[in-house]
Amino acid sequence: MTFRNKLLLSGAFLAVAAGSAQAQTANVIEELVVTAEKREQSLQDVPVAISAFTSKQRDLVGVNSVQDLTNFTPGFTYQSGNDRASMRGIGRLTNVHAVDGAVSIYIDGLFTTSTVLAGGPPLDVERVEILRGPQGTLYGRNAIGGTVNVISVRPTKDFYAEVRAIAENYGFTNFQAAVSGPIADNLRFRVSGYKLDQRKGYFKNLAGGPSEGSKRDEYQVQAQLAADLGENAELWVSYKTLAWHNRGGPGARAGYLNDPYQTGRLDPNFSIVYNSAHGYTPETGVNGIVPGSLRQFGNTNITVNPALADSHEFNTNTPERVRLRDVNSLTANFVYHLPSIDIRYVGGIQEYKYDLYGDTDATNVQSFQIPLAPGSICGTVGALFAAGRSTVNCAPLTVNADNTFHYFEYPKWYSHEINISSTTDGPLQWIVGAYYYNEKYTGTGSTADFFLNGPSSLRTPILGAAPNPLGIWSTGNYDLTTESKAMFGQVDWQATETLKVTAGLRYTKDKKSGTEFRRIVCNSDACYPGLYPALGLSAFGPGTAANWGSLLGNLNALPAVGQALGLGNALAPLGGLGNGAMDLTDTLAPKSTAGPIEGVTSPSVCTAGVCRQYTIGSNGIASRQLGDTSDAWTGTFGLQWEPDDDTMAYARYSRGYKAFGFSAGGFLADPKADEETVNSYEIGLKKNVGSTLQVNAALFYLDYRNLQAPVTVRVGPTNVGQFVNIAKSRSSGLEFGMIWQPIRPVRLTVDYGYNPTKIRKSIPLIDTNDNINTGPVSVVGNQLPQAPKHKLALNGSYTFEFEPGALTLGATYLYRSEAYANVFTREYNKAPSWDQVDLRAYWAPTGGKYTVIAYVKNVFDTEGYQAALAGSSRNNSPTVPSDRFATGSQEVELTPPRIYGIELQYRF
Repeated sequence: MTFRNKLLLSGAFLAVAAGSAQAQTANVIEELVVTAEKREQSLQDVPVAISAFTSKQRDLVGVNSVQDLTNFTPGFTYQSGNDRASMRGIGRLTNVHAVDGAVSIYIDGLFTTSTVLAGGPPLDVERVEILRGPQGTLYGRNAIGGTVNVISVRPTKDFYAEVRAIAENYGFTNFQAAVSGPIADNLRFRVSGYKLDQRKGYFKNLAGGPSEGSKRDEYQVQAQLAADLGENAELWVSYKTLAWHNRGGPGARAGYLNDPYQTGRLDPNFSIVYNSAHGYTPETGVNGIVPGSLRQFGNTNITVNPALADSHEFNTNTPERVRLRDVNSLTANFVYHLPSIDIRYVGGIQEYKYDLYGDTDATNVQSFQIPLAPGSICGTVGALFAAGRSTVNCAPLTVNADNTFHYFEYPKWYSHEINISSTTDGPLQWIVGAYYYNEKYTGTGSTADFFLNGPSSLRTPILGAAPNPLGIWSTGNYDLTTESKAMFGQVDWQATETLKVTAGLRYTKDKKSGTEFRRIVCNSDACYPGLYPALGLSAFGPGTAANWGSLLGNLNALPAVGQALGLGNALAPLGGLGNGAMDLTDTLAPKSTAGPIEGVTSPSVCTAGVCRQYTIGSNGIASRQLGDTSDAWTGTFGLQWEPDDDTMAYARYSRGYKAFGFSAGGFLADPKADEETVNSYEIGLKKNVGSTLQVNAALFYLDYRNLQAPVTVRVGPTNVGQFVNIAKSRSSGLEFGMIWQPIRPVRLTVDYGYNPTKIRKSIPLIDTNDNINTGPVSVVGNQLPQAPKHKLALNGSYTFEFEPGALTLGATYLYRSEAYANVFTREYNKAPSWDQVDLRAYWAPTGGKYTVIAYVKNVFDTEGYQAALAGSSRNNSPTVPSDRFATGSQEVELTPPRIYGIELQYRF
């Protein structure tokens, strides 16, 4: 259905409802109170571009996740598959925690690294506030792009209890409950929780495995205590725990490969092992596989990408599995009221363990054989063995193609903030404070740990390398301690009856230190060709599977091969070198001839002018120390003009900062990325026209320096993620929000964002997905990642008043233009534009005892795109037609398909 037709349908729905309107009284847009600047204010009085969502509004409109929040917030995007948020083109572009996020998430004042938690259920969340633009004065920590504030529903003075039950298609159920009330006159409690299950995923596995994509088994429990400690002090404490046993959620399957399989013998993304998808190759002869040798899990006989026919089908043997465990979150708020000031403490501790397991090669290939070339050493030895003239046999190499991965995050952090704020009604309002944050993190780098299941030569590296019992071919992990300290202050001065001046300043000092670990083990044609000439065996032909077959890497067999070929004991000295894979860890590890590497603190050991700042342990894993510091002054200055009670205009300058970061786990020659800064210039208007129309608008310009951009670099036969600083970028635009209630039953809202972005200055960079322009290319003029130029949300509702209660019918139209995953504005990095229509019915009976909500999301089952994903490298083979590509392949992350459901809320 076309854009125009969808708008017409949504408009017709509202027009029919509005045509039944009855005259109403007291038609007033409800005032929304927020704490965006750490004190209670009307949203219309806050001189910041802010979107806020109350629990009731979320129920009425259907905002149940972070992705829903982004739909109604200009400039805000979220990649649910990797839990990454961006604001106005500034965001988290990586899962490497050694590089900070750019949109800070605070839950009840406590910073968290998990964006997904901001989408908590409306039963538990009183309000979500989304502040756009750098919030470097009052929030500081990772707030260079913006801030999301989540405020929980608090304990009540009177007894209250509520249960909610939600049921949807795909076998989805969510049972929620909360109970709250007094324990004593000065002590209150609240306990809440939910159990969520989705039994069928959005994606079907044709290999016979379980469906995947948002398939979930989760629970959460939260307990709160609120106490009045005398007349002047208040204490609030919250403990929360949750667990996931999912095949959905952050990290799990959320999209598909929108191109044919890469079926070359080596995949450039991980060429240190043979490409599992080579089992699907259409090639014959020496470029193909041995006829009849393909073995597939599930016996599907599928050799093409099924997603090209149906985007919700895939074909893999190892199901993706997400596990979140050992989650503990403790938060405390304490405030002491003095006659003219409040002293407030906000602090807490959080920890979790997140594990993701899955299929590295995204195929169901179990094994295949690589054919021998004419005249191969293997063919000769095999013939001699058959004739009884060799003690060693040789056959085509059988490739174990069961590649899997494990990604993990194990953080633990705590923070403390103390602030003192004025509480008088005088012309001068102020707040000062100090902040401390400490995090200890263990996890994988930009990718994961990769390994082969079952027997393989990877387990027994040759040439004296340490054993590799798990069959890991790539590991890149790190431990990191992050420490951040800050002091801040902000003053608001009511200079005249209509003019207010705001000034704020913050000093932040960040320190990061830790250890990264790396090991690379290779058993493919990417590494052996260099081995055999080094052993003096050039005359025996290339070190490939097509030449050596099942003897590839078996150096222990060389004496017998020499005897079979009539060479006597000429190869006997090579017999004790092992049988297995090649350890490339030391070969690929960075060396320096120009002194220590910036950001690496391990001592430098030099031999013949070549210096190493790492050591290799008895387990074969290389390690080195990382560490550095950065600091910055950030702040804000603004003017606020209120000529009347219904008008507020503002102009504001803000400076934001994000600490330096490391490409930790990658073991790169240049692991450090410098700190980011942004200078933000914004003017805005917040206007109430009578009691029925509210208009908010903001124009902004961001001068963005040193964007920490992830790019893929080639290190030998491996692809590794590295962060480079983009010198200058620009993000500008217009954000517009409107609420119109022409008559009491009718409510119309518009949220629109226009955000053109541009890279203004950068060194040329290599795009590993461009097989034509293989050298450095200019990225100047390209867009910033995850920054759609247009975002639109239209919502309309009509409330029918009946004697038994009120029925509200609503419709939403969403539109988002294309966006790109990285600094290379290319088709294979693009998320296309998309739109969606949602419908909702909300029944609230007189007395408020219960509520019934029915809804359909994505009514027309259109394919939407949550965020852009980076393309995947492909070969450009001059000799193999099926392995010849000019560019990388496109991968996309989808929004959910059509969802329909019903929710029942009952209050005791």
